[in-house]
Amino acid sequence: MDATTSVGASVFTTLRWDNGRVAWLDEHLTRLRKHAERVGIEWPVNIQQDIASISPTGEGNLCRIQLNKNGQIELTLRMSQYNQSPLSALSEPAPRFPKSVQGTKHAAWSGYSDARLKAENGGADLALLVHDGAVVDGDRCTPLILDIDGVAYAPSPEGGGIDSITLGILKPAIEAAGIPFRYARLTEKLLGRSREVIVVGTGVGVAWLGEIDGQPVGIQSPGPLYETCSKEFEIALSDAWNRLE
Repeated sequence: MDATTSVGASVFTTLRWDNGRVAWLDEHLTRLRKHAERVGIEWPVNIQQDIASISPTGEGNLCRIQLNKNGQIELTLRMSQYNQSPLSALSEPAPRFPKSVQGTKHAAWSGYSDARLKAENGGADLALLVHDGAVVDGDRCTPLILDIDGVAYAPSPEGGGIDSITLGILKPAIEAAGIPFRYARLTEKLLGRSREVIVVGTGVGVAWLGEIDGQPVGIQSPGPLYETCSKEFEIALSDAWNRLE
């Protein structure tokens, strides 16, 4: 998919994969359906059966489910590739689309892919996507911070980032640990004074950042937000597997 690809040509989602099993299938299909509706793609009546009948191409521990405009479904495997924490990030401009489709995972995905490539070419592990002076998303993950006031913040949905399935799974555990959770504009000032900056997502799981754009962030060690989220992610993942059948 390149920059000239129509937004409405397809939608996709990426799941953990393990020898024919996927994690959080229902959650991913629910989001995929919402995104399909927003870009004008008809939802197949028997999509789970259709998916189960397809042999995915490639190898890896992640499975991308793509629904095309013509109703065709494609399954592609790839390997999650992240270093161990602490990770580093570079800030890149966030791709922008019409408001009706902003925040969906659609065919015109080159802006996200280009941001990831620029970050990797710059020696970083990932890209943080910035719009109007605030971090609104990550290239394959969602950023979270623990502020000096003890509150955890995630990017405001109004910024146009992707609604994160992983964050939805972790949010109750964050609050149960006594850490208040809020959505906010993750400005440079807020990031600069944070105790922790972590990222969460299907591929990365939970990781903490040591630097952004070459500048150190956080306390430079795993903190309570990271510890809470990483523990909950592993527990939730162990219960989330479904076999495609």
